[in-house]
Amino acid sequence: MDISESLEFKKKKLFIQNNEITQISKDSRDVINGSLFFLIEENPTLGKKYIEQAVSKGAVAVVVSNSNNFISQFDNIIILKSASMRKDLAKTCSKFYRKYPKNIIAVTGTNGKTSVAKFTEQIWSNNGILSASIGTLGNSKIKSNDALTTPDPISLHKQLAELSGANYDNVIIEASSHGLNQSRIDGLNISGAAFTSFSRDHLDYHKNMISYFNVKKRLFTELLPDNGTAVINKYMIPNKYHNFVDEIESKKIISIGNKNSTIVIEKIYRGEGQMINLACNINSKLVNVETPFVASFQAINSLIAACLSTINTNISLMDSLNTIPNLNNVIGRLERVASKGNNNIFVDYGHTPDAIKSALIELRQVTANRLFVVFGAGGDRDIGKRVLMSAVAAKYADYVVITDDNPRTEDPSKIRSELMQNSEKFIEISDRGEAISHAISKLSIDDNLLICGKGHERYIQYEDRRVSFSDHDTVYDILSK
Repeated sequence: MDISESLEFKKKKLFIQNNEITQISKDSRDVINGSLFFLIEENPTLGKKYIEQAVSKGAVAVVVSNSNNFISQFDNIIILKSASMRKDLAKTCSKFYRKYPKNIIAVTGTNGKTSVAKFTEQIWSNNGILSASIGTLGNSKIKSNDALTTPDPISLHKQLAELSGANYDNVIIEASSHGLNQSRIDGLNISGAAFTSFSRDHLDYHKNMISYFNVKKRLFTELLPDNGTAVINKYMIPNKYHNFVDEIESKKIISIGNKNSTIVIEKIYRGEGQMINLACNINSKLVNVETPFVASFQAINSLIAACLSTINTNISLMDSLNTIPNLNNVIGRLERVASKGNNNIFVDYGHTPDAIKSALIELRQVTANRLFVVFGAGGDRDIGKRVLMSAVAAKYADYVVITDDNPRTEDPSKIRSELMQNSEKFIEISDRGEAISHAISKLSIDDNLLICGKGHERYIQYEDRRVSFSDHDTVYDILSK
């Protein structure tokens, strides 16, 4: 029997074959009496163990994959088969929680998701709209312990129901490629979606760029309804991928880019205080957009946010654009955290070749002398991008310090050696604090420093240990001595 056919509402409560569902769980340790338990685990030995634990704790039914063949052992529990476990989990969550914000926006892209989400939330707030964001920085309005950019369906749907109950009717969600591939936002009624950028990342998971792109594309082709609005940043998506827009011609499309875009960026230039301004052609009218950002990609991210903020609201695009000069930068996103004399020190979350390249190119424009960069590479992630990251640093920076950045289960020295192969000029310092201190000590007149990779994070992951660490605090401590 199909899962959706097995579920029914009685007096606003969800039932399965006359058994009231009190909770949805995918972790047998969290099961309570009345739980509907989804067995994600495919290993028969572990699967049997988890089902036994779920049943003993009061699960009224268990959902298993069609491929599982050990369920015949359980004749005292309702067993449902699923052809798509993760999709069914998300869709079941939508039936269970039911109450959602009226306006849900999703944003995906290799880089820029967090900035666009936070900018959109700020524009809504500045226009008097109760709003929230869910993503890399957590839930902006309610407490959440999620470490994932896109929370698992159970947590996500629960958070959205809580936000709705608190009258937050406008919510923007970061949709990561992992989250999209694992159907974490399936079952949501999405009003709009944005595609911020596309470049190499996560190939340890997606294996190749086509698979990676197709997962991103799914947000627009499968999850965004025909009455939804898609905001596409053609500026930061390579031309060879633009054809996917033809696949979503039934949606309302707002494209940002050069020719044949809804919003044509005619000119990017630096205004007062070295801040980026955009000259845009909107409906055949030249509009000047002033931004408070030092980087053009952040200026464009704010333009994306301005477009998203108008979806299902009474905010006009011009009102949104006029709000941009008042936006605050996002923590750890090419954020100027300190100055030392005439030197500026920036912290950025960039951990991909494209992100590091973009940050260095932008800072080169405001650096009169040498440009320094401190960075590492995460362990247990796309190994192939490491040589590309170091190549970018060698080309665009004058002084490079290689250090650690979440080695996880990999040998940190191995990661550093792979990054060091690109240039004999690189300096290797394993301790991240010492690496930052060294770079700061070498700054001279009109030099600037970029510290990449950690951004907002306040830890370094070594195997199963999280060691407390903050790029921000480290800079402040060094400069205070």
